[in-house]
Amino acid sequence: MADETEIIEQTTPAKRAYDPWRFFTVGMVMLLSLIVVSTVVYYLLGFYYGKPWGIKDCLFMVIITLSTIGYGDWLKIQEIPGNELIMAFTMFLILAGMGVPAFLIANVTALIVDGIIGDTFRRRRMQQEIAKLSGHVVVCGAGGTGEHCIEELVKLNRKFVVIDHDEERLKTLQHAVGEFPYVVGHAERDEVLTQAGVARATGLVCALADDKANLFITLSARVLNPDLRIVTKGVDDHVRKKMVIAGANAVVSPTAIGGLRMISELLRPATTGFLDTMLRQRTSFRFDELVVGKGSGLAGKTLAQSELRQIADVLVVAARHPGQENFIYNPKADFLLEPDCVIVVLGQVAEVDKLRPLFAGNG
Repeated sequence: MADETEIIEQTTPAKRAYDPWRFFTVGMVMLLSLIVVSTVVYYLLGFYYGKPWGIKDCLFMVIITLSTIGYGDWLKIQEIPGNELIMAFTMFLILAGMGVPAFLIANVTALIVDGIIGDTFRRRRMQQEIAKLSGHVVVCGAGGTGEHCIEELVKLNRKFVVIDHDEERLKTLQHAVGEFPYVVGHAERDEVLTQAGVARATGLVCALADDKANLFITLSARVLNPDLRIVTKGVDDHVRKKMVIAGANAVVSPTAIGGLRMISELLRPATTGFLDTMLRQRTSFRFDELVVGKGSGLAGKTLAQSELRQIADVLVVAARHPGQENFIYNPKADFLLEPDCVIVVLGQVAEVDKLRPLFAGNG
């Protein structure tokens, strides 16, 4: 049933957003068409009534009628016997002149307000928001991989900034996942990384499709922030080794993960389904890690003495002593919480967030 719902959501066309440029184009086409057709009609009516008017006079009559300037009966229609047909068409033109120009003016106003003024204030607001950020994550690239990274960061309520050269893609992504700050530009440039606050960030994700671009970003970001944790996407094994040398803390291969996922679907479908459900739902469970700070009140206590289960509804899955690489799975109650000790927990995002101040030493 869940799979069927996903298929329906993917195949159902999204509601088209209001686009002032599209309506402005439609309004211009309508206005120009009305001017051309009305000019030709006046020209033909002049021949029909034996009063051949010039194209210039017919065009001027149409313009002053649509603009409601009121120069009077320029073609002297009142002097033509049996002028009912011309009068009827002129009344139609007056009514059309009230609607089409008004429609065009409304969309021109929307373009000015939403396009120029709106974008200016939006960019300024985002720049101010980015300038205040610290300890955030910088995501380079809003393509397929970057989009999934952004969705997960939104679900985890983490602070982040996105860099991409395609602003339309960024705006579309904002409509899908919600508002987030972004910088329009190429992440390979130092000034763009600086504008995204990479010097104040704690993490950076390189999610571009080109391995060489990810390598260059990794090198630039490491120079700008030596303490930054960098996770980059890498497909070519040779480039992946260079990424580690350039300063990447971790290199993720989509092809390797795809292969592991296929085998997991084959051999462990129930476990894979549980993990998928956990990642899809915004309020579902997550695996997360907590580090015991040097000023934390938990330092020197055991898991039993910390009473983590009484503070938050989380499950301690694994733990690692400082300076060690191997984890202890399902640690016992007498496991000692030392400074820089890492605890891996499973729980809802809000429950895990309850423990962060306690582990950091400010709660």
